[in-house]
Amino acid sequence: MTSKWFRWFVPLVALILGLLITLAEIRQHASGAQAFVSIVVVCAYALALAVLQSRSETASLLAGLPVDERWTSINQRALASAAQVIAVATVGAFVIVEYSGGDPMPYALMASIFALAYLGGVVWFRWRS
Repeated sequence: MTSKWFRWFVPLVALILGLLITLAEIRQHASGAQAFVSIVVVCAYALALAVLQSRSETASLLAGLPVDERWTSINQRALASAAQVIAVATVGAFVIVEYSGGDPMPYALMASIFALAYLGGVVWFRWRS
């Protein structure tokens, strides 16, 4: 029963995020077409995951349900690669905005959150192992 509920977790979260994005678009006085496109894109992703996760190992992984240890390993390596790219991009954006005279604080905040999460993970997993 738990796995059936979890199967729908990522698509449901995607739908909720789509609704929140659409409401934010409407609140910012976006056109109806912009709000419609934002909900359609996220709902299409959620629907594709829901339909394909039982037929495709990749879709299953994107839905948070890796099919075996190999796919779990692929997921962990992909997450590590994405984290490295985000770290470099955030620091790069901070430097560019700092030199261009903009407000670098949003990038500094994101880099700080990333660093604290990483250090917290290192301490936690070191303590647990």
